[in-house]
Amino acid sequence: MLSDLTPEIDGKMRQFKRILLSYADFKHAKLASSVILTDQLHDKYPQESYVILEALNCSMIVAYCRPFSGNNSQVPDLPNRLLKCLNSSEQEIHHVVMQDRNKVLAHSDADALQIEPVIWHVAGRAMVLPLKNWGLAPLTKDATAVFHSAAEKLFTAIWEERQRLEPQLIPYMRLADPENPFA
Repeated sequence: MLSDLTPEIDGKMRQFKRILLSYADFKHAKLASSVILTDQLHDKYPQESYVILEALNCSMIVAYCRPFSGNNSQVPDLPNRLLKCLNSSEQEIHHVVMQDRNKVLAHSDADALQIEPVIWHVAGRAMVLPLKNWGLAPLTKDATAVFHSAAEKLFTAIWEERQRLEPQLIPYMRLADPENPFA
């Protein structure tokens, strides 16, 4: 890549990098939610497979939120205009999962989890235990279906954005050697 890019091309190149990263994130979110729905993990929950449902739910939400999560300045967040492809239910789930990611999935926000140390008497002994909200509680089956739809739409929007920007930026990319692509 040329080091003397104009500010406009440099900005487009940084945005293009976000698009490339986001493609993989939305693909993962879409595939994880598809597994949850196809394998009907909600129907078995919480008696069976609760760890799998909670893990896939957390993974899909973290991946989905990465493109919007205040990343470093070298690779900006996705522009909010891409959210216009979502209907009102999908936009609502977008806001819910962003909050879940920021408060309880990727961070342990004491206020959101409403942690309270309490004393329980067990077998004649006092024990201090933390009571808290269930931070890993998965989305409901219906909410997962809406999430899946949103992830699919954003996956498609990212692909279209890539198709729009890529031809403008190809002249500024270096040709990689297949024998040593990172050289």
